[in-house]
Amino acid sequence: MTWWLRVHLVPGACAGVLACLVLAPLLAGSALPVPSLLGGLGTGIPVPLVLPAVPAGFLLYALSRGPFEHEATAVRPVRGYRAGLFAGAAVVAAALGLAEAQWLDFDLGPAVARNLVGYLGVGLIVQSLAGAAYGPVAVAAVPVGCALVGLPAGGRPYPWAWPLHEGASPSASAAALGLFAVGLLLRRRARGAHT
Repeated sequence: MTWWLRVHLVPGACAGVLACLVLAPLLAGSALPVPSLLGGLGTGIPVPLVLPAVPAGFLLYALSRGPFEHEATAVRPVRGYRAGLFAGAAVVAAALGLAEAQWLDFDLGPAVARNLVGYLGVGLIVQSLAGAAYGPVAVAAVPVGCALVGLPAGGRPYPWAWPLHEGASPSASAAALGLFAVGLLLRRRARGAHT
């Protein structure tokens, strides 16, 4: 277990998730300037909505480290460790996001948690289909791509641009949870096919 934690940089990944949720309220007034290609407002997207891409990408990278042969032949349930870490990160993010919304009056708290879960889902899907190296890259591309083509002239994001929606958007939360569930399922099947 200690070897697995060290190889997969678990303490650093957990610290990154917590740092993201601590920094998000502090960066609430800042925006990442990304122009809208569809003639939207072009003011950029709030940094707290993009910030979860950093720990999500790091978590995906960290859990893809290490030789697959060692994990495939391990006596301990390392697949369960991996799924548990992803699920734990999602639960901690959701709890802290809701706590920040309640106690700090940070309206984007649930959106930060939702985006972390959704980015993890996108990364897991891409890693299962294209390879481990492409998951973090896909996570970084999602918020930028959504900002470029997800804001029409009216200024309200398209339904598929879930990272740009406000924190209370049920459709964005459903999309992020759906991506996360599909990502975990695909990851499990891809790993199960190799054992």
